[in-house]
Amino acid sequence: MAKGLPSLSLAEVVATSGLMSRTDRKYVLSLNDFLAVIEALSSRCLEIDGQRVFGYSSTYFDTPDLAIFRAHRQDRRRRFKIRTRTYTDSADTYCELKVSGRRDETVKVRRPHPAEAAHGLTAPALTFLDDALTAAYGRPAPRPLAPALVTDYRRTTLVTADARITCDTSLVWRSGSRSLAAGGDLVLLEVKSASERNSVTEALAKLRIREQSVSKYCAGLVALGLATGGNRWRPALRRLGVA
Repeated sequence: MAKGLPSLSLAEVVATSGLMSRTDRKYVLSLNDFLAVIEALSSRCLEIDGQRVFGYSSTYFDTPDLAIFRAHRQDRRRRFKIRTRTYTDSADTYCELKVSGRRDETVKVRRPHPAEAAHGLTAPALTFLDDALTAAYGRPAPRPLAPALVTDYRRTTLVTADARITCDTSLVWRSGSRSLAAGGDLVLLEVKSASERNSVTEALAKLRIREQSVSKYCAGLVALGLATGGNRWRPALRRLGVA
């Protein structure tokens, strides 16, 4: 998908675009549109040990009444997501908290997490979440928390002078015995930048590719029939070929 691009190392990605605090813009593209975007950009591709496409698996946690999902559905200002993320090629796992900051900014904090506990939250993880949410919003993490959804996908990461682009394919949502795969010829593009406007969003605008409201977690719950009231994600689900 990005074979012809020059490469850069993980250390270079972190040095040029760590972006734990950032603005995210999301798009659902056909493969042809994706290739047109890449052609219009001057970018490099993350490469580790000769590999450019990497496996990710994220487990999202919520309360029994899906309070975290509902906060996103209602677009509340103090919303957040709790998940573990496993890099399946290395088995490195982290507990992550994403909170919505000012001006639609996304702030992510994380800590190492035992790979064998990827589908659960350990006592140290809960302490970390309580401390981080208290610092951000003045209250600890809700209880009880249980795994609500797993997302599996493959990711390629590109970097330009002013943005990082994650390109996700082979997206599968799982919860218990239910699973659903997105369309195989589609790319979920996320543009992560310190500012809302950058070379990538400009290139997408010139190609008349519009931003799409999509959350892997929220859209996945709706797609699997586990949550209702998710009309805001229906257009993205249609683009992903699952609605």
